[in-house]
Order: sequence, then structure tokens, then C-alpha cells
Amino acid sequence: MNNYSHFQAKDWLDDLAFQRWVYHGEQDVFWQDFIRNHPEQQANIEQARELLLVVRGELDALPDSEVKLRVSEILNAIPDEKLRALPWWKSNWLKIAAMLLLALGIVTALFQEKENLQSLQTFVAGLGDGNKPGQLEIYNQTNAIQLVNLPDGSSVILKKQARISYPAVFAADRREVTLRGEAFFEIVKNPEQPFFVFAGSMVTKVKGTSFSIKANDGDDDVELVVKTGVVEVSALENEGRSQVGAGKKLILKPNEQVTFNRKSLNMITKTVQKPVLLNLPAESQNFEFKRTPLAEVFVELEKTYGIDIQFDARSIQHCTLTAKLGDEPVHEKLDLICAVVNARYETRGSTVAITSEGCE
Repeated sequence: MNNYSHFQAKDWLDDLAFQRWVYHGEQDVFWQDFIRNHPEQQANIEQARELLLVVRGELDALPDSEVKLRVSEILNAIPDEKLRALPWWKSNWLKIAAMLLLALGIVTALFQEKENLQSLQTFVAGLGDGNKPGQLEIYNQTNAIQLVNLPDGSSVILKKQARISYPAVFAADRREVTLRGEAFFEIVKNPEQPFFVFAGSMVTKVKGTSFSIKANDGDDDVELVVKTGVVEVSALENEGRSQVGAGKKLILKPNEQVTFNRKSLNMITKTVQKPVLLNLPAESQNFEFKRTPLAEVFVELEKTYGIDIQFDARSIQHCTLTAKLGDEPVHEKLDLICAVVNARYETRGSTVAITSEGCE
């Protein structure tokens, strides 16, 4: 195995296992543990991950050989002294690299999937924010829901006009995202790395659960309803994160809803029959299957998460699923399903390709 502890940004870019993690989330537990145990490598990893995402935009439209060629061309265009100096990735060099990519013709591949092009444009535009290096933003400008897979594997379903920003790599002791608009969250459970959502003037802290938030810019109120698990909500005073927790805190359980007023900072709670706030399929879907044909399971996942699942109908025609899935993010659900029916999957942007040898 490579001696990752001595890697530089250039080494990370060339490492195949690292590329598979960036593009497909493979061995996520290993990489999250490595980052947590080697904080001195976090900056190098962040550099390499951002550049790989610019190169390929989290698409599989380019083969590995082409990715390697484009990365090599970009790095050759950056002076060695810039690569040796840590701050190069915070300067204009990464933006120059992105422009070089466009000039080299990658934009042609990205135009094949409009939503991925928009994601790349949002990412490159975000590089100019010197106060938040490595911060990514996804803005759903479509009329459909949009699935966002966060660096830790958590799932977020954005409604129209919603946007979420988050770091390329979460901190070792906490995961933070900022939401504007309406979204449904399914959070990977990790008690040692709590998850925070900043929406309006409300802060939501969770350790692994599913919930919906409505935080539109023009509304006086921010609303949250819990589907599973437990969340803690509090006021964010003066729009400053350093003052989180200065005021009232509430603990919410499943089927409980809070309405938070941005001006008064008052919070009103109530119990609801069903945890439906945004009228999304994910809010009411219980994912309980009894000898359900696998093709029907995939249709349910497509409707719930707004993704396209591609599979060979003939190879899975005898496959059925009996299982009750919970509030796991979509990739964990796919892991469980594929383990049961002896299949595997590959993610390509908003498309999931299923490969199965059948269930005879």
C-alpha cells in the first residue's frame, strides 16, 4: 500500500484508489478515518479532490486515461514553486486550471449533461470566495428535485431553487452545511462527527437521522420536521456561528415539527401525524418491500431521489427483495440492496448503473 502520510497534492492526483473515492465514494470509511488520523494531510487532500472534481465534474464521461492526461497538462502549466507552496490552490491558479480545462475541450463532454455543467460552473465561481476556500455550492435551477451526495455519503434532496454549500472535505470533528430553500436530509450516522445545518438563523444539529427543512429567503419563518432520529435546534444570533447555543435549544423527535421565527428567534413546536413538510416522496416513503420485484424497487428509488437507475431487465427478472430500509442515504440503500441480490452499481452523475448476474 502507498505511504499516504508522505503524499503531496501531485501524488494524490495520480493515486487510483484516491480517484475512486473522489468519483465513486469507494472505501469511504477508510478515507474518512485516514483524514481524521492525518490532519496534516487534509490540505493536500482538499487540493487534489477539488482539482479532480474540476477535471471530471464527478462524471464518468471521461475515461481514466483522459483524466490522467488532463491533470498532467494542468499541473505542467503550474510552476513547480507554486505546487510546492501550499497556498497555490487558494490563489488564481486553480481558476486558471479550470479555464485551461475548458480550452482543452472538456466543456464538450460536460454539455452532454446540463446539470453537471451547472454544477461545475457553480464550483468554479465559488473559487473566488477567499473566505471559504474549498467550499462547494450546488444550486438546483431545474424544475425537478436534485440529489446531492455529500462528502461523508449523506444524501440531500434539493427542491427547485434550493441551494446548499459545504466543504470539499468535512472537518474531523464536525460536518457543516448551509441551506437556502427547501431540502430533505438523510444523514450518515457518526456520533463522533455531528452534522450541522445552518438555515436562516436556525442551527440544526444531528448525529444521523432524516428530516426536512424549509428555509426560503423571503419567508419570516424557518420550518423543520423530523422523520426519524433526534435533532437539536437552536438560534444563530447575529448571523455569527461563534454564538451558536447562546439562546434556547429544543430537542425534536420523529413526527415533531418546529417553526422558527427569524426576527424574534422564537420557536414553536407541535406534533404532526406524518412528517411531510415539502411534499417529497422521500418524506412518506417507508421503503418496506416483501418479495418485491427488483425492477419495482429501482422505480421507487428513482421517484424518491430523482435519479436514473439503469439495469438489464432480463438479468434481474427473477430477483426480488424482502427488506425494510430505514433513513440510510441513497448509497447505503443501494449497498444493502445489491448485497442481497448479488449485484453491484456504479454512480455516474445522477445516473446509477446496475450490473447483476441474476438471481436464478
